[in-house]
Amino acid sequence: MKQTILIFLFFCTSFLCHSQGAFMYRLLLKDKGNPPFSTEHPEMFLSEKSIQRRAKQGFSVDSTDLPIDPSYFQAIANMGAEIRTSSKWVKTVVVYIPDSSLISPLKNLPFVDTLYCVWKGSLPNRASFQKENEAVQNRLKDNISNYGAGFTQISLNNGYLLHYAGFRGKGMTIAVIDGGFSNADLVDYFDFQRVKGIKSFNHEVDDPLRGGVDHGTKVLSCMLSDKLGEMVGTAPDADYYLLRTEVDNEEYPVEEDYWVAALEYADSIGADIVTSSLGYGYFDDSSMDHTQDQLDGKSVPISVAAGLAASRGMLLFNSAGNEGNNTWGKIMFPGDALNMLTIGAITGDSIRSYFSSLGPTADGRIKPDFMAMGTNVAVVGSGGQIVYSSGTSFSTPIMAGLSACLWQALPEHTSFEMIQLLRETANTFAHPDSLMGYGIADVYKAYAQEKTDLKPVGGENTVPFSINPYENRLYLNFNHLSNESKLVLTIYSVVGIKVLFVSNFSSSIDISSLPKGIYIASLKIDNKQATVRKFIKL
Repeated sequence: MKQTILIFLFFCTSFLCHSQGAFMYRLLLKDKGNPPFSTEHPEMFLSEKSIQRRAKQGFSVDSTDLPIDPSYFQAIANMGAEIRTSSKWVKTVVVYIPDSSLISPLKNLPFVDTLYCVWKGSLPNRASFQKENEAVQNRLKDNISNYGAGFTQISLNNGYLLHYAGFRGKGMTIAVIDGGFSNADLVDYFDFQRVKGIKSFNHEVDDPLRGGVDHGTKVLSCMLSDKLGEMVGTAPDADYYLLRTEVDNEEYPVEEDYWVAALEYADSIGADIVTSSLGYGYFDDSSMDHTQDQLDGKSVPISVAAGLAASRGMLLFNSAGNEGNNTWGKIMFPGDALNMLTIGAITGDSIRSYFSSLGPTADGRIKPDFMAMGTNVAVVGSGGQIVYSSGTSFSTPIMAGLSACLWQALPEHTSFEMIQLLRETANTFAHPDSLMGYGIADVYKAYAQEKTDLKPVGGENTVPFSINPYENRLYLNFNHLSNESKLVLTIYSVVGIKVLFVSNFSSSIDISSLPKGIYIASLKIDNKQATVRKFIKL
């Protein structure tokens, strides 16, 4: 009942388009009728992977997941309206009508509560795009590390340590909701066999891989790229679905309906993670604009749908937006959704990017949630070359890909446990704000905390480490401690195995027994965690 009331609140006013031309209207349904489906047999409308994801985390399939009664679609079509998309979660149907004469008949259907205009104009002709015969070649030469141009953007969140530990997203499914994946199948930085499905939800083009923009290609490159010495993304071993919803040359609320349809599709095929670098707030027709008072997760359908998706065991990531230096200033929809992870942008020096949108939500929740690199990010475009772009559009997939690696490493965790773990191990968890949220997430710290006895560190007992990677000793500064303090140092391998344990030592430790590699040193003082540091022995 509570959900029904909330949905009614954001649909209670009808907005009609009065100009000449064709329109799309969003119909709010009173109910979903009597669909020929049952929650006792979810395999009729959900994939096995989707069902298993829910069951593993203790989430049940309920009536919200049931599709809309097909007889409703038939009745709408019989009126002469063309059905463009629909949502079972927020009980909406979007229709295309060539003129305003069908508005009243549609509104008078017994199962329609209200309707309002979400688009006006003329539909483009469906184009047929021919696939190019040869892959586009890149020109970038080897860089200083295996990660090449992508090293800084993965290192800020310690993602490369998860890779070294063997977690690159294998077994995880990521749905990418975006606005065009031009030539993504021709870029030789990608193992395109990792792409398991491609689908377009909007009214613009038939083939998401041809025509349009390559924004989605660049977003995908932050995760899927895997070319040693040139560009390695954050989750190169994950599987992907590419879902195109954005319309390139116009901005209307109907794109939110396309987005919701793609989200429901991602849920149905069993995606573990959804990443979206899209955001909405104001439109070509200002009468359709949202307001900042609606940034509460329950007033705009796209945000309500995102919250429902999060309650079904998926991790959802959305860009905070690039409004930080503009009049709007705030995060965009659906970044306000409940349990949606909204990602802001930082520079390579871990400073907030000037354009990164601000929080909090209208109901006072912390936003953005986390920060990742969004200034001068290395991406691969449709031309097959590495270029540098800025925006929360790119910080978001960086964080989504790293979270896929972390979830691979911690498969027993639920999506809500993952959210809490990422928060607790971010660098400003203790004092979040509206600029950077909980701060810069540290995915390796999150992994180490769960797999070892390492815990977040802070307070007056913190001990500085002095490390020369070419020597066989670690140096620690104990000047501020009493002689009676009990000291215990544990060193772990990158996969969390204890390799050295020392107690009652002086200010330096012999590490000659350790082979070359990356290690995590954990110091406890009087049985309290004091310092956690990673170091490299060369």
